[in-house]
Amino acid sequence: MDVEIREIVEKALEKAQEQDACGNVGRAYAYYTVVAELCPAKRSEVEKLFTDVLCEWGMQLELGNRIEDAVTCYKHSLNIYPNNTRMLNNFAAHLLRNNNPIEAIQYLKLALQVDSNFLPAERNLQNAFSMAVDRWHFPMLNDTARNRGFRRAIQKRIAQGYDVVLDIGTGTGLLSLYAHEAGAKEIYACECSPVMGNVARNVFSRNNADDIKLFPKSSENLCIPQDIPNRVNLIITETFDAGLFGECVIPTLIDAHENLFVGNNLGMVIPLGATLYVAAVESEHIRSRSTILFNKSDHPSFLNFDNVSVLVDDEFYDTENLENVNVNYVTEPKEIVKVNFNDLSVLRTFSGDGEKGMVNVKCRYDGIIDGLVAWFKLNIDEDITLNSSQGKSCWQQAIFPAIPRICKQRDHVEISAEILNGKLNCSYKLVTDTTPKMEPIFRLPKEVITFLNDFDYVISLVRIAKHQKNEPIKYVLDTSPFPVYGLTLLKENRNCEKLYCEANSLALQTVLHKVATDSGITSLIEPISNYSEINNKIDAILIHNFDAKGELKDRDQQNYHDFLDYFLNNAGFILQQKIFLMGQLVYSTDLPKMVRVNDKNVQGHLRNSKYDMSADSKNEPGSTIHSASNDGRYFFVAECINEFEINQVFDLNSSMYECRPSTNAVTLTQLDDSETNESLVNFGKISVPERAIPNALICWYEIQLAPEHIHSTRRCDSFMNHTAVVLEDHLRELVLQDKEITFKVYQMNGLVRVTLVTS
Repeated sequence: MDVEIREIVEKALEKAQEQDACGNVGRAYAYYTVVAELCPAKRSEVEKLFTDVLCEWGMQLELGNRIEDAVTCYKHSLNIYPNNTRMLNNFAAHLLRNNNPIEAIQYLKLALQVDSNFLPAERNLQNAFSMAVDRWHFPMLNDTARNRGFRRAIQKRIAQGYDVVLDIGTGTGLLSLYAHEAGAKEIYACECSPVMGNVARNVFSRNNADDIKLFPKSSENLCIPQDIPNRVNLIITETFDAGLFGECVIPTLIDAHENLFVGNNLGMVIPLGATLYVAAVESEHIRSRSTILFNKSDHPSFLNFDNVSVLVDDEFYDTENLENVNVNYVTEPKEIVKVNFNDLSVLRTFSGDGEKGMVNVKCRYDGIIDGLVAWFKLNIDEDITLNSSQGKSCWQQAIFPAIPRICKQRDHVEISAEILNGKLNCSYKLVTDTTPKMEPIFRLPKEVITFLNDFDYVISLVRIAKHQKNEPIKYVLDTSPFPVYGLTLLKENRNCEKLYCEANSLALQTVLHKVATDSGITSLIEPISNYSEINNKIDAILIHNFDAKGELKDRDQQNYHDFLDYFLNNAGFILQQKIFLMGQLVYSTDLPKMVRVNDKNVQGHLRNSKYDMSADSKNEPGSTIHSASNDGRYFFVAECINEFEINQVFDLNSSMYECRPSTNAVTLTQLDDSETNESLVNFGKISVPERAIPNALICWYEIQLAPEHIHSTRRCDSFMNHTAVVLEDHLRELVLQDKEITFKVYQMNGLVRVTLVTS
């Protein structure tokens, strides 16, 4: 290196450090780039500082809506540091936040090639797979009743001469393959998603069905004769969500009838139509996830919620599998909407927003109405009907929560169904309701509501705060969804002067201040959106770094506890004390269907086989499925879509699915976001019937707030759900060989990977 370049490098390095110290990370990044480009020998020396400023600069660019500039910076930097795992992962995170999962997957795979133990990249890769292919594809494709119903109806229609087919929203192409198998003359398929379109293309190729013409666009953008030479006489679509209309099936079919379909009773649509049913229900499960329970405990009220009414802020409806949930039908289920997909005039009545149906029904008993539950029956043809209320249905049920109302037997309930912005909305009113007019209803996130309804956990926080009433606590930071700990300190501890809390929405701030005022709390409450807004040393910090979906939150801080220590007074303290990750091996027929497709569930026609696939029992565990090579055919759907499979289920309420315990619960690890470690956990030998060999590991947390306050999140009323690791066949082999079952637990910055030890 000549003297002139050396001087430039040294000056640039000095400037980079100066700008970084002043917080000018954009300029610091530019100077570090000069150093790294002009002096390769210094690259390793400045790599960490270079990466730090790049990551911060990238976030500033993104927040300033300059994502293209951020992409340019990352790509340029990766030319210099192609094996920097943190850089690869953070760049991928930018791509994910800007809805580009396919490109993100490439960089995340590169990061894991460099370091297979870099768990942030592994977790982001699972996120990328879930964004690229919506998770509902997996249970949908594993729904054998759905698949058989559509296959039979398609075979019947094509045999009747409806053999020029348009498959709208083809997904993996399965329904088109059913038509191909049945001998359709022409098949056209369309798919908007580039990822799913590519999956369908691969599926068609693997099945020698390249004569199926695939269009990478919506059916509304198909034209005759440019795309399709003539109108089709059979339309197939399965674009339904739990609320029936949520995937825009009505406007899609109207357009198809008008522009692509023969009509005039010369063609057919599969399915024929659908009927929507609704009922008012009483369910503590629904109540605890949609509104705040104020009178659940015998403990004296610690805060005054009397003058607020809170409802979950979901815009339309939630969807859940209610098969294993205690739901009481306050009213008899009633048909409220019926639609014929073959009748254009009927479809047009559903095309605009507004009320589509109303029923008046009587209450069956004295009780509480917590909301409405809706489901539908899909008439695939004249003989085949699918019911979305059945427990194994891929659609689940639509839940419309409401502020709980006391009702009396034989009270009249008016239930209405309307379309709003193309989606279903159901609501009710008690005709004889004499309840006084309520305070304004505040809409809050579900995580706030489930947190406040986890009374066991909340009461512990209150008791700890009351126990600290005489301690010299002036400034409090409470990071929980609703700061009951901090508010109780303000109320009980005369020394408290200020509470910092995370309350970003106006509705949450309004509820917070109203509860504080009604509870007689006069100390200052300061909602913050960024920790830089804290201008006092904190005496007590409650850390609530839990995501309601079952993980620790990613706060873009490698060592979150260490980060918060910066704000802590020398004599201050932090709650919680310890977090343990727990695990239990279970057998479940439900969980594997959520993460990968089994080809036998999408199997084609079994020709001349003694195995009749019309019986649901043929898909039960332990049943015999004949080899597809002789009697039937597999469509290789699993091979193509399982490229995007994940091995972990998040946001899982395990009590709502079949999960039969095979072992006792064990501690997998104590979580520590300040270090990386690895340990082995031995479950010993497992003796269970062969039909119930475990295939999943349910994981949850035990939280130690204080020695006498330890809380398990494996409860129905917990503020957070669980996760599950779905295991491969290796576990079954080890159990059958009577070997001890051992897992390797690897931890990095609060992320955990659990893998089966197979040797």
